[in-house]
Amino acid sequence: MTSKKLIAALYSLLTIVSLSLYTIGCADDPSSLGLNFIPPGETTGVRIFDSYIDTMPIVSNNSRFYVNTSGSKNLMVGKSGSYESKALIKFGDLGDTRDSATVVSAKMYLKYKNYYFPNTSSDSLGQIGFDVFEINDSLNYSTITYDSVSANTFGTVSQGSFTGTPTADSQEVEITLNPAMVKQWLDHAGNPGAGYENNGMVLSPNGSSVCIKGFFSTNEDVTVEPKIVIIYTKYNETDTFSTSASDNISLINASITSSAETFTLQAGVSYVQQMIFDMSRIPSSATINDVQLYLTLDSVNSIFTTQTSYKILGQFINDSAGLKTDLFTFTGEPAGGGKYMMRLVAPGAPSPFARWLSGTANYGLLLFAGNQTINLDKYVFYKESAADPQTRPRVVIKYTPRVTP
Repeated sequence: MTSKKLIAALYSLLTIVSLSLYTIGCADDPSSLGLNFIPPGETTGVRIFDSYIDTMPIVSNNSRFYVNTSGSKNLMVGKSGSYESKALIKFGDLGDTRDSATVVSAKMYLKYKNYYFPNTSSDSLGQIGFDVFEINDSLNYSTITYDSVSANTFGTVSQGSFTGTPTADSQEVEITLNPAMVKQWLDHAGNPGAGYENNGMVLSPNGSSVCIKGFFSTNEDVTVEPKIVIIYTKYNETDTFSTSASDNISLINASITSSAETFTLQAGVSYVQQMIFDMSRIPSSATINDVQLYLTLDSVNSIFTTQTSYKILGQFINDSAGLKTDLFTFTGEPAGGGKYMMRLVAPGAPSPFARWLSGTANYGLLLFAGNQTINLDKYVFYKESAADPQTRPRVVIKYTPRVTP
């Protein structure tokens, strides 16, 4: 074969291959006109929507969502800046044979859990101080939240106090209690009709506190949970009684103002973020295959401790008020480069994006700290108005367009 014929043959072969590749590409990505010739319900290939390339307006709102912390292993008390934590505790199982006894002494013992907030060396060595007051109202410790109580909920006469600097793990602190208060508890336990209710005590931080510290709660092993020791006399006999059976909870308050560029997910207090995503750029007939939400952490203003799980959580919002959600929870974790990634598709749970696309009212996604009811983890993320576009929330959606009948 001459060189001219060889060149012509090669050119013909390249032309055929090019046409074949072009045909395949068109078959996988048909034009709008071509969609009319595909049977209804058929797929047209997977597409990717990236909010860093395409446009997806986001509307967000940071607000406080009160939570019950009675399940926490931390019993937190103290002050730091605008943060203040009161610890409520109610001892039970006092028996019914000690009414009319004379209480010689009563002491409460708490063991330090080596948890402190904020998380600096000065906080680890920081002092806390609190006064003990009676609780006036009957409270359900398993359901109450910070907004459930008022100033009138607590007494104003000190029944004990503590000032100190616990620093060592499991270090025990002793609080001397007013014997008259404890006598009333024993009288009520033995004679419920005596007219006095044992509603428990509040450990209310005072001006001596420079940080918040956590003690072991009643959810821990009996060897470290709160304990009360009572020495009493009845029928001219003196005896000692102790119990660690108790209900307790931390009620935490703080004032957090988000900046123009960031939002805060604050555990314990707690602050949450509502994010509403504009779905208008995704075809309503599409099938959602995968959704990834990326958030950029402002590490300088975030506060983490040895208890931090480094997880954020998300739930589908199902009411216009913005705080009622489905129980199914999506998890976001560090993805490198200061980013957190939350995959919003999971087995057995339809993606919120798929639900919105199908016509379900779009009230958005609720984001909150992973240890929301446990401690005071503070996550600060950049929001959609951040000056640096690369730090703004990013949504990557893989979807399959489908032809509607």
